[in-house]
Amino acid sequence: MISSTLAVAISLLFRFLEAAIILDVILSWIMPGRGNAFVELLHVFTEPLMRPGRMLQERIMPGLMIDFSPIIAFFMIDIIRGIVFAIIGMFV
Repeated sequence: MISSTLAVAISLLFRFLEAAIILDVILSWIMPGRGNAFVELLHVFTEPLMRPGRMLQERIMPGLMIDFSPIIAFFMIDIIRGIVFAIIGMFV
C-alpha cells in the first residue's frame, strides 16, 4: 500500500519535471531573453537538470547554436527514474 503510493508520487514528480522542461523549451522560443516570475520559477526546477547537459555540450561542441541540454536532461531523468524504481522494487 505505502510503496504503491510512494511509487505514484515519485512517478508524478518525474512527469512534472519532464513537463517543466518541455514548457521551459517552448517558452524560450516564444519569449527569448524576456523573463517573468513564472519563467524564473520554472528555471528553479529545470536548471539543475539542464546545466550538466549544457556543460557537456559546451565541452564537446563549443559554440553550437542548438541547445541539446533538454534531451540530455530527459536521459538523466530516465536513468534516475530507473534507479529509484529499482530501489523501491527491492522493498516490495
